[in-house]
Amino acid sequence: MSAIHVIRKNDPTLPPIELIDRDSGLHRSGYWVVSEETARSLVGGKIYFHREQSKPSFFGGTITAAEKIEEGAYAGRILFTFRFEEACRGVRTERIGWAQEMKLSV
Repeated sequence: MSAIHVIRKNDPTLPPIELIDRDSGLHRSGYWVVSEETARSLVGGKIYFHREQSKPSFFGGTITAAEKIEEGAYAGRILFTFRFEEACRGVRTERIGWAQEMKLSV
């Protein structure tokens, strides 16, 4: 199964993980530097948010959509929509394969 692990820094200047529908558990997170092709291949896979590479995930879920931002400050970056899953908390991944703030398993 495809997955993306990302470092979500606690930085107030970064966009937050946004709840868009409480009833269905849908959230949005952006704006990630991933190719459109890779982003599309992740739909149906998992997204895991970590504070550090060596720490377990604190949030995540199943990716339901990946949208390329066309205009503005984040043009060219990807906005992921995902459905929260409790099972995506506490997940660890090996340190091998990290590229700075992201690790892909496609």
